[in-house]
This record gives sequence, C-alpha cells and structure tokens, in this order.
Amino acid sequence: MLFNPKPKMRREELYDREEELSLIENSIEKGLPLVVLLGIRRLGKSSLLNVALNELSYRSVKIDARKVYSEFGSAPKEAIGKLILEGYLKGSTKERAKEALKSLKGVRIGGLGIELSVDRSVSLHEVLERIDTIGERFIIAIDEAQYLRFSNSRYAELIAWAMDELQNVSFILTGSEIGLLEDFLGLHDPESALFGRAHREIRLKRFERRQSRDFLRQGFEEIGLNVPEDEIEEAVGELDGIVGWLTLYGYNRYLGMSHREALNRLKEDARRLILAEFSALKKLSHRYELAMRAVANGKHRWKEIKETVELLEGKRIDDKNFSNVLNSLVRYGYLEKTVEGYFIPDPLVEHAFR
Repeated sequence: MLFNPKPKMRREELYDREEELSLIENSIEKGLPLVVLLGIRRLGKSSLLNVALNELSYRSVKIDARKVYSEFGSAPKEAIGKLILEGYLKGSTKERAKEALKSLKGVRIGGLGIELSVDRSVSLHEVLERIDTIGERFIIAIDEAQYLRFSNSRYAELIAWAMDELQNVSFILTGSEIGLLEDFLGLHDPESALFGRAHREIRLKRFERRQSRDFLRQGFEEIGLNVPEDEIEEAVGELDGIVGWLTLYGYNRYLGMSHREALNRLKEDARRLILAEFSALKKLSHRYELAMRAVANGKHRWKEIKETVELLEGKRIDDKNFSNVLNSLVRYGYLEKTVEGYFIPDPLVEHAFR
C-alpha cells in the first residue's frame, strides 16, 4: 500500500523511484565499492535502500547508525562489528564461513548467535578481510551514516582501505544530514582518505507537484477512496513534495479522517516530531532555534536573519559566530542555501518553527 507509513520493502510499494533504484542496483552489479544516497529527511531513503537490498542477489546487512548511536552514545567498533557479522551469518548454513570467522580475535561464534568479547580487541579490518576471503559478494548498507562520526574508530579510513584492498565488499551509505555526511566522508576533500575514490552519489529530490498529485491519486485509488481534486491540490500545496508527509496524510484519510482533520492531525504530529528531533541541536545553542524561527517567518537574507536573532536575543552577535550557526543548520539539513538566501526545504519544518 502506497500509504503504509512503515518503510517499504518491495518495488511495487515505491512510487516513481525507478531511476534511483536502478542507479543503486546497477552500481552494485557493476562492482562499484561505494554508493552514497543523500536527501533531506522523509524522502524515502530507507525504503529505497530496503528495496534495493531485497532485489540484489548478494548477501547484505543493513545497519541503522542512528539506532547504534542512541543505544551507545557513540558508534563503537564492537557494536558495528557485531552487526556486520550477524548480518553476514544470518541464515547461513555454510560451515566454511563460520570456520573462517570464528578464529577472529575478539569474536566468539556460538550456536545461538555471535558474542563479541568485552575487551574490544575486535579488528574491523580483519572482520572485513575475512569476509572478503570467503569469496562471496557482501553489501554493507549503513543508514544515516553520519552518526559514525561519533566514534574513536576511523570509519572513513576503514572504508577507503576496504575499497583499495577488498574485492567482494561494497558499501551503501545514506544520510539526511547531508553536509555532515559529506564532511565525514570527505569525498571531495583532498585531505580525506576517501578523496578521489570511485563512487556513485545519488541525491533524492522532492516530488514535483505533478508527482505529488499522482502519488495521492494512486494511493486513494488503491484504498478505494474518492477524494475531490481540490482536497488533493490543497494537500499537495501544503506538503510540497515530501513523500513521508504525503504518505501520512493519505494514511490519515485511510483511517477515516476528513481532509481537514487529516491535515491538522499531520501538522500537530509533525510539529512534535520535528521539535523532538531538533532538541539535540537546540541543546548546543539556543541560536539555532532563533535562526530557524527567523527564516520560518520570512527572513531569508543573512543580514535580516542575523538582525532578527539579535533582536530576539537582545544583544549583538559576532558575524563569524552567526555564520557558523547558519552553516551548521545547512549541514544538518534544516536549511538550504541558494542565491536568494536561506530557506527551509520542508514545509512542515517551517510550520513547526512559526
């Protein structure tokens, strides 16, 4: 069902992402060692990744780096190593694989699963090298990979080493905090270990109005609901091509809500979710929220945003410090910078900060 709010798993559950799906699958089929999937929140990156992994014929593991971070407060190598090994061995009956992996330092493989020793002696280089020597293609997919930066382990260097040395291991990385992931990987930074490495970068875009209309029409037809065109047009205008919001609006209608009730409920739920997500950034500096509120209320030029924040704060702010605030909001994906100024790319994020 198009309006199913859970991450999609099958091609027929996706809408109009054939091009991006083909790019991912073709890149892996051709042996490319690294694919990077970028896009702001709620554009369907996780669903696209799920479908690609399900359709590819290779063994794979999907790691939610944000979940690892929320559990451990970092991205420790032993947690990542355990997830990689669990994914590799899941459903495996090949004794050769188990034999090759069980002698890894810091790893014990038992009948009930995988146990990593607490001394943290596991080497991810050795884990990947052993997997590679088994000779089967293995895809390591890391969702919200920017969270790997919260670690003493040098994951970008690990990936660069694997790309140089291993024949059977490929990586697919996704990120909604686009600037942070780009900084972490350093694919365009001459100082980075990953600079100049062969990779495919795919950027998910918002739906155009035509696509948003068609998505809603197809979804309503699928659930047997006849919705007037003016309601579809208003929903498209309010939700501006963000497939996650369009899906939840459609799901609210599926649950029996009226058009107005579905939109209002969505905005209320979205506001709580967005502000909860933003709270971690707000703890670093209250100026992030003040800048977001300024942009949400129509201030887009650097100077007018700064003047608004200074007025709200009641004091002058150093130019360099304020530029750092806006640059951070861009890196976290909350703002987009264009020649016209700074804008909030998600209409419900804008609504939450008004």
